[in-house]
Amino acid sequence: MKTPSNKQLLDVCIEAACTAGKHALKNIHRREEIAQSFDHDVKLVMDSECQRIAEGIIHRHFPDHAILGEEGSIIKEHAFEWVIDPIDGTANYTRGFPYWCCSIAVRRDSEILAGCVFVPVLNECYTATVDGPALCNGEPVHVSAVPSLQKAAFFAGLTKDIDPRSLSFFSDMAPRVSKIRMLGSAAIDICHIACGRSDGYFEAGLYFWDVAAAGLIAERAGAVCTAYPRAEEHGLRFLCTVPHIHAAARKLVEKHFKD
Repeated sequence: MKTPSNKQLLDVCIEAACTAGKHALKNIHRREEIAQSFDHDVKLVMDSECQRIAEGIIHRHFPDHAILGEEGSIIKEHAFEWVIDPIDGTANYTRGFPYWCCSIAVRRDSEILAGCVFVPVLNECYTATVDGPALCNGEPVHVSAVPSLQKAAFFAGLTKDIDPRSLSFFSDMAPRVSKIRMLGSAAIDICHIACGRSDGYFEAGLYFWDVAAAGLIAERAGAVCTAYPRAEEHGLRFLCTVPHIHAAARKLVEKHFKD
């Protein structure tokens, strides 16, 4: 099979994310069908359904490509790997809070080539390729020109085990920024940096599928991202900001997370 272009890869990202996301929205009445429950998180039947839908679309186009997903992986000996978060913001979805999305990216070896974050309730589709612009519903987006932490709106998330270092970080960060918000979807938060609605984001307990697509979109919109690997497989801490505040935000992250 001929090597696909980044545009072709993006088209499949969009088809898979939008189809899976629309399925979740159409079935919002089933949002309380729980597969597994944890102290601070939940796994839904809909998570698995949406990932299967996305996998089916991807493998219809590229049957030999590998898949890394929150709801399981399909390992294949191939340079291309698709990264799926079928519902980012599952706890929000369960409660009917409209801040959730479907996120799909594709990488070749270690380089992310294309990504899509689809927010069904808002009908916002964020996209980018590694060699193209960041878009929302086909229109270019760009980060804000906020010059300092003091002027910044900062989004954040807490790990489900409530890492005390995260609490100390937020206590340190909160008085330094204009506003700090916690809404429960890493991918949407990062896309909001891409389109200038916010200026920074940090969370300590993420996984690669949470940020693979959104991180690329933000970078193509002018943001700066720093990922810190965690010991857990596919785990990472992730900082994304507009350029002017990245050094200051990174200094604070590394003050509280020294490992």
